[in-house]
Amino acid sequence: MQHSKVLYEKGIIKNRKMLTQSQYENYKLVCRLEHMKALYSSIKAICFSDFGTLHASEDGILITVEQGKSIQATLCIAPAFFAEFKVDGTPSFSVKINVLAECLSLFGLSDCSIKILYKGEGAPLLLLLEPHDDDQVSTECSIKTTNVEEQIDYDLDANSSSLNTIFMRGPDLSNIFHELDKAADEFEFTISPLKPHFKITTLGVMQAESSVEVAKSSDMVILFNCRATTVARYKSQQIKLTNKAMQVASKVAIKTDGSGLLEMHFMMQCDDQEELYVRFFITPLLEVDGN
Repeated sequence: MQHSKVLYEKGIIKNRKMLTQSQYENYKLVCRLEHMKALYSSIKAICFSDFGTLHASEDGILITVEQGKSIQATLCIAPAFFAEFKVDGTPSFSVKINVLAECLSLFGLSDCSIKILYKGEGAPLLLLLEPHDDDQVSTECSIKTTNVEEQIDYDLDANSSSLNTIFMRGPDLSNIFHELDKAADEFEFTISPLKPHFKITTLGVMQAESSVEVAKSSDMVILFNCRATTVARYKSQQIKLTNKAMQVASKVAIKTDGSGLLEMHFMMQCDDQEELYVRFFITPLLEVDGN
């Protein structure tokens, strides 16, 4: 494959002897997956920036990417998702997120097991891939790491009197966004205890509007908890960056409050693995006409 050749030329794929079991003991982070399809899909869902920052702890792994100060996405992986998970301390580092995704796709559609290792500050991130359909083949990728840059700490106040939460079925929400105007400049989200409960409106270049309404009693809705009416607008480019996560999500949580900050959780599950999710924070446009 062409991208495999490029990775070889960059020195990311190594032709050397695989690490022995005793050598694993020297690493700050060691985790193993028997099937990596869900991991690959979730990494691809956040490939909209150059670098991703990985934080590991006893609570699992967080991989965060940002674009400017307007959107942040974090892949959240619990220890139970892995067949093996060992961490020493709280190692953190940054990697090129697209390179990580390319390494995970080296064997195309073949199902692979993967071992992820990190020795400590300044060391590369190692990926050991073994396809299940060929026990004579294995590949080791070594990805350069850099120091962690400071990230924005977004958060919604759980005690806010205007905090609203909706859980929806992923395929249904994906279909809704597929039907909306793809040339829209802005998306407006309205959540209210009164009908239509949840409304998504698009605004195009000529200010032409289209909208979709979802009642809280709809089969699409798993949970509807609305404390007060909230209305906020977002750049369409930011909302569209959630598309890849939305297309593979089984459930989606939508949260916002009077500040307009939008938090979306995209839950993903594959085969018999533990659920993992991607969390997006999207900042609103400063003003809504007519408000």
